[in-house]
Amino acid sequence: NIPNTILPEQVKQAVNEDIPMYGVKFSSSSTVGTRTYDAAHLNWSRSSNSQAGEDDFKDLAPFNVKEVCRVWNSTNNTASYLYKTDYSNDEWQTIRNGTHATIDGDIMIEVPEFWYRRVSTAEGLEIIVAPEYKVGFTPDPWHYEKGVHHQKRYISKYPIGQNYKIRSGISPLVNTDMNTFRTNLRAKALNMISAPAWYSLTMLMLVKYASTDVQATVSAGWNSGNTTHTTGSADSVLGLDGSATSIATNEEALTFGVESFYGDCWKYVDGCFLYDNMIYLKDVEDVTSDPTSLADLQASYTQVATPVLAGGNNTPISSIANDTIYDWLFYPSNADGSSKTIVCNDDFWSASGLRLLLLGGDAWHGA
Repeated sequence: NIPNTILPEQVKQAVNEDIPMYGVKFSSSSTVGTRTYDAAHLNWSRSSNSQAGEDDFKDLAPFNVKEVCRVWNSTNNTASYLYKTDYSNDEWQTIRNGTHATIDGDIMIEVPEFWYRRVSTAEGLEIIVAPEYKVGFTPDPWHYEKGVHHQKRYISKYPIGQNYKIRSGISPLVNTDMNTFRTNLRAKALNMISAPAWYSLTMLMLVKYASTDVQATVSAGWNSGNTTHTTGSADSVLGLDGSATSIATNEEALTFGVESFYGDCWKYVDGCFLYDNMIYLKDVEDVTSDPTSLADLQASYTQVATPVLAGGNNTPISSIANDTIYDWLFYPSNADGSSKTIVCNDDFWSASGLRLLLLGGDAWHGA
């Protein structure tokens, strides 16, 4: 309990007091959170095409994501990365569009590793993240898999398009089965998004946006129209998070530099399947085909102890819980049919049997 202002630097380092940590605390009755610890005095607001929002997080690890072009060399099966900050805006846009004279690659967002703590309190839930190890913290599940610690991970900036390219100005590839996606992405040493990747990004988003209702905070995204849209409509947004005009406008959303993380079209989440509301996990790099039965899951997947809430038919979610072992994995724990103003402003639906996990939502079911 000694004030850390009088501790010698080597003692601070020994107890990790020199490493910042950024938190957010949620009550059980509001979508709005309160930032805590080193995030308490940081500010963020959405960006548009005409105005850059306030973003005190953008240069702080682990929120300092970077836009890169991943160039795959099929001759020696290696990838190299070119950074947006090393090019002019005009030249980078040609790289995004795939029209650059010499550079041909996939546009990705680079996300640094982090460590986290989830704390349940009488008021609700608190999530805390740190750029380096701190006592009592756990490495995020995306950057630490199969006993290997990755300093950086990558997510596609745009939905995958024709010929499995990730670039601006093309239509998302839809109506394609998981195995086809998996096979074509593996040819470039890429994978579909995994549950650990999804949840790790979500933890960072919750702290930065201090809200469980991202559609009402950043952008509603594409939420009507019964069609998918050409990628790149958020390329002119003057920040990492927002959309071209206003929150409620039906247009592409940008979150952490990722376009259409939610909305427009569903995305497959690989390595996570459900059977009768029980979750089964497997490292995405080890998945070679879709499971077709409970026996397939029991043979090579790890069963999560806590079942997902059963039943529900587009019922508003009223509470969220997290697993006792995989505490990064959270899911609906109650859906009572009441007002959708509490918890996350989303509906819940589930059914028995073998099910896959989808990220985001389609373009025609509204908010």
